[in-house]
Amino acid sequence: MKQAYLFLTILLFYTPVFSQGEEVLNEKQKKLKIAGVPYLNYSRTVEFSYGLLGAAFYKLNAADTISPSSSTTIATIHSTSNSYIGMGIQQFYFAEDRWRAKLSGGVGNGNLQVYQNFYAGGSFIDYSTKVKFVMGEVSRRVAPDLYLGLSGGIANARTEFDLDLPLTERRPTIDIPVNFVGTFIQSDSRNNVNYPNIGHNIMASFKTAGEWLGNESGFNQLELNYDLYKPLRSGNDIFVARYYSISSFGDVPFVGQNTVGGDNIRGYSQGKYRDDQLYSIQAEYRHNFPSKFGLVFFGGFATVVPEISELFEHDLLPGIGTGVRYLILPKEKINIGMDVAVGKDDWSLSFRISDAFAR
Repeated sequence: MKQAYLFLTILLFYTPVFSQGEEVLNEKQKKLKIAGVPYLNYSRTVEFSYGLLGAAFYKLNAADTISPSSSTTIATIHSTSNSYIGMGIQQFYFAEDRWRAKLSGGVGNGNLQVYQNFYAGGSFIDYSTKVKFVMGEVSRRVAPDLYLGLSGGIANARTEFDLDLPLTERRPTIDIPVNFVGTFIQSDSRNNVNYPNIGHNIMASFKTAGEWLGNESGFNQLELNYDLYKPLRSGNDIFVARYYSISSFGDVPFVGQNTVGGDNIRGYSQGKYRDDQLYSIQAEYRHNFPSKFGLVFFGGFATVVPEISELFEHDLLPGIGTGVRYLILPKEKINIGMDVAVGKDDWSLSFRISDAFAR
């Protein structure tokens, strides 16, 4: 599941920083664009993170002018809290964008925290999760702008909670596999997958992690998102609106839950608000200067609940912020930048490559 496999990336390293970057082009063929840069970030939970990231963008077929560029990304990151992750992401666009495929895998350890019973008040509990995962998806265009796809993944997550117990007692530990298969439908009319200024991206994804796949408990996950892009000021500025929800239901394990934070609603970094289902809505205004610099302004609301029947019984969590952008790979429309946001009793600072909701 998305949270089960990539929660380390979301909580620790969801928005990477490029403190310096370089676009390396083959001047004769101009087929390959490469960026290799150091990574720096700060989270109130993970503290300072540092590492290296490398990304390459290229066409699988030079004669294919319709498909977006495929990409290969590799990251290795460590933090002062002894959290770490090493992962790779391979994304393919080919056959005039009739086919899309994505494969990712990695290992990591997150020294994080969870807030016990935040609905009624409680306290933070530290925990450590080690995860190994491989996941992939493939989709086929079946009509203009419409894709049908299949997904699957295997993972193991070992979570150990740091509770104040006598030395003679063991810390509570959850060591489980979380394997899934799924399907999704996507309507994608964006004019660019990295930085669209017009169109929409609508996706509905269903994943199941049943006991028949080797899991200790069975649960399902439904993920919905609707991104809308509107050009402003002759296309120089962009308005983006997003609805996003992810709902786990059934016998949901700890790693199958969803946390407020990351691009789903910026302004939260402590991991305080966590439950089986997350719902959010937000908007972003992107202003581009005549140079390669730009500004973004964003805001929205999110909530987490155990089930949809309680959606209007809990407070909405606001998030608002701003960020700066610099166009580092003009041909691919890849920005780097930094976002700062505030939420309810929380805040976040995010250094990033690419804009929110890209790819």
